[in-house]
Amino acid sequence: MLPPNPYPTPMPYTMPSYRPTLVGTRHVIVAGHYLAAHAGFTVLEAGGNAIDAGVAAGIALGVVQSYYVSFAGVAPMIIYIADRDELVTIDGLGTWPRAASLELFERDHGGTIPEGLLRTVVPAAPDAWITALERYGTMTFGDVAGPATRFAADGFAMYAVMAERIAALKADHARWPSNAAIYLPGGRVPEPGELFVQADLGGTLQYMIDEERAASGGGRQAGLAAARDAFYRGDIGRTICDYHKAHGGLLSMADMTDYRVTAEPPISVRFNDLDVYTCGPWCQGPVLLQAQ
Repeated sequence: MLPPNPYPTPMPYTMPSYRPTLVGTRHVIVAGHYLAAHAGFTVLEAGGNAIDAGVAAGIALGVVQSYYVSFAGVAPMIIYIADRDELVTIDGLGTWPRAASLELFERDHGGTIPEGLLRTVVPAAPDAWITALERYGTMTFGDVAGPATRFAADGFAMYAVMAERIAALKADHARWPSNAAIYLPGGRVPEPGELFVQADLGGTLQYMIDEERAASGGGRQAGLAAARDAFYRGDIGRTICDYHKAHGGLLSMADMTDYRVTAEPPISVRFNDLDVYTCGPWCQGPVLLQAQ
């Protein structure tokens, strides 16, 4: 039953909200999980710009929403540079390995792309995040990836939506021992409220931070390049490619070392009195424009 209406009629009455209205007097950030928003907000509070904060939140989402997005996955983005009134996109979408071909999938897999490693493209997100920092940010990789590293290594509270997604895909996770070790610890779905740890992911991020710190004498740009090389040219890349080689995958170190994201202007259409911008035909962006 609703509590008594404290307002005189005819003012409509609905169940009151007990969550305060959020107002940013200096800055504000929104993300799909409160810990990602927290990561971005701490960067803003520390003096970072919007790009630094967006990268921090994006990397954090790869930890706290790893059932949707992976740190080693994709990260397409549109960035608005206010002082130049400029829009730019970073593709953040990996290419197929050199060894992949239409002929291979037609000959060996009936023209389909089977589940598993053969669906893997070159990991794009790390290069996308670092490129955004290089071009438009002010902070180091360690500055922005610090919160995500802690969320992975020390864990965060499992929540209902994530637990439900893991449960729905339990059979799929169980097919791959390395996935089962993360998402089905002890052979079961983590319960909401339990501490959920992704130690290997935390180690990956920390290794990149350590490599950046070792190169920091050359300045911020040199440090960012070292963090990137740690993933694409160092131990992380070799570990990924060794796994592919041992399990029938196609990804090679040549694919990793040669990969770079690209930056380009967005595409757009006019809709009523608005300009609608999206990323290019390397993603689903043009479909949105066609729907206008």
